[in-house]
Amino acid sequence: MIVCGGDALTHRVALDLIHLYRERVTLVIPDLETGHGPQLAALATEDGSVTVIGGRGPDETTLRAAGITEATALALTMEDDPAVTEAALLARGLNPRLRLVIRIFSNALGQRLEHLLDRAADHTGGSTAVLSASETATPALLSAAVTDRNQVIPIDGGTFSVVEQGPTEADDNTVPLALLAPRTDETVGTGDSPLHVLLPSPEQSAGATEATVRAVVRLRHDPNPPAEPGRRGLPRFPLGALISRRLRRAALGLGAFVAVLTLVTWLTTPRSIGLSLYDVLMDVAAAGNPADNESGVRKVLQLLSMFTGMLIMPLVLAVILENLGALRNVSGLDRPKRSTADHIVVIGLGKVGSRVVERLAAMRVPVVAVERNPEAAGVARARKLGVPVVIGDISDPEIYHDARVSRSQTLMALTSNDSVNLEAVLYAREQRPDLRVVLRLFDDAFAGTVYRTLRASYPQARTRSRSVSYLAAPAFAAAMMGRQVLASIPVERQMLLVAVVGVRGREALSGRTVAEAFRPGGWRVVGLHRPGRELRWNPAPERPLQDEDRVVVVATREGLGLLLRRTPAAAAVEEEAPAPAAAAHPHLPGPRFHRHPDDTGPLPRLPRAQPDAPYPGQEEP
Repeated sequence: MIVCGGDALTHRVALDLIHLYRERVTLVIPDLETGHGPQLAALATEDGSVTVIGGRGPDETTLRAAGITEATALALTMEDDPAVTEAALLARGLNPRLRLVIRIFSNALGQRLEHLLDRAADHTGGSTAVLSASETATPALLSAAVTDRNQVIPIDGGTFSVVEQGPTEADDNTVPLALLAPRTDETVGTGDSPLHVLLPSPEQSAGATEATVRAVVRLRHDPNPPAEPGRRGLPRFPLGALISRRLRRAALGLGAFVAVLTLVTWLTTPRSIGLSLYDVLMDVAAAGNPADNESGVRKVLQLLSMFTGMLIMPLVLAVILENLGALRNVSGLDRPKRSTADHIVVIGLGKVGSRVVERLAAMRVPVVAVERNPEAAGVARARKLGVPVVIGDISDPEIYHDARVSRSQTLMALTSNDSVNLEAVLYAREQRPDLRVVLRLFDDAFAGTVYRTLRASYPQARTRSRSVSYLAAPAFAAAMMGRQVLASIPVERQMLLVAVVGVRGREALSGRTVAEAFRPGGWRVVGLHRPGRELRWNPAPERPLQDEDRVVVVATREGLGLLLRRTPAAAAVEEEAPAPAAAAHPHLPGPRFHRHPDDTGPLPRLPRAQPDAPYPGQEEP
């Protein structure tokens, strides 16, 4: 396996390949002195299966030195689109059988590049996967921020929801994923993640009570996904896209004034109401004759009508200029209304923040964005979506007030700087101790320390810390192994993965029943897909698994690594049919080509997984 890059995502992908999948890895690091270069270089001294080529880009000489012609997979995790494109085309030419996993900023470029690379690898067994760390992490971030919305996972035309229920709320349409331990004063200070039971055995699930389990995380099948909101009946004319709220108010005021003039004309002249309106409109348009022989009241009304007509031309001109964009600038962004409340405040409109804002807008969840840089690309995206944007630092009292943080339901700090995110959360908590926060941090050890400290300092408030690279790395590593990770499900400070796995060549699955293939704390089969048939949800425990089957499993990181680890039997198996595709639904994540994230920052080294070590909830063999 070859990995090219030098950031947090590169580091986590390398750790997964080395410690979970037990692969021989060659790292091509552009710079050994900056970013995660020193940590990546240290992997070669800590593990004999790692080779490091430092200070070089993925050119032909470097790729050949890395063994590209004999490599199984290549991951390009750099943040430079032209460099990634050139390296991907070069690698495909050097090894058509190569499994490519690439990271591209442009959606359109990624789509066309994938098509071109797959055509170049036609009939050779090579494949191409274009992934996005921000897109992979967004559902987990949203599920932590929006408490009344469940994380939705599309699989093979169906949808599945991750829900929290009480221990006694089980039904036949759900599968237990985790047992959450009760919170106590002792666990707040020490961290409560190890107390949770991931993928519990049937005995553990049956023995769960309200006294021993706070809640049960379950996976529920939703056969009928909700229709897109706002699409019922006839389509609505987008008046707000043509005329702003202030101009609509001005037009309404002028219309009301014309109506008053018409009424007064009708009451003071012998003319009918229709002729009175006609006279007023003629006067407004400056097309009426002078009222020389009329009364003084009529003359005053005519003058008022003429002045009213003079106001119409600026109104029409303002509408034209506004639609041409002459009046639009950064200071003219839609600001939060004074009545804004129960919304979500997103700090940072980088790649991750923009993705979260786009998804919240699609879900019709009220959102206000805060960004320091008025020239950031995410500001234009938010402006296009009609999302209110406040330019400045959230720790500024004026910006804090403008974003209406005191009346929000959640604060999401999603910048690429750990210190900025922590400062924003601490300031907001000082102002409002019960505020729910979602904090993006890169260093996992630091994230755990911050989480425990905030939980101890504000026990009544909900705190969630997430790392985008930690959530996304399993998808990149699994793609290098030829498998597809459909979703990441966070369980407090732990994580479960939903993946598609072939049965052939895997001793833990082949020739076993669904019940026999279940390893508590490791993995569980939740879906069965046979050639020519639809996905079968939650197959019966006695159902046998055949070699041509593909199964959807929910697994821990270590469990998925052990399940996908290449063995002589699995290595001899030819490439299998494509995995079940994600459902194409306007509200569900599922586009294949996405933008890449901006992951930087320190990262601790993961411990080497022991192949015979028991999983949580599993007894010693």
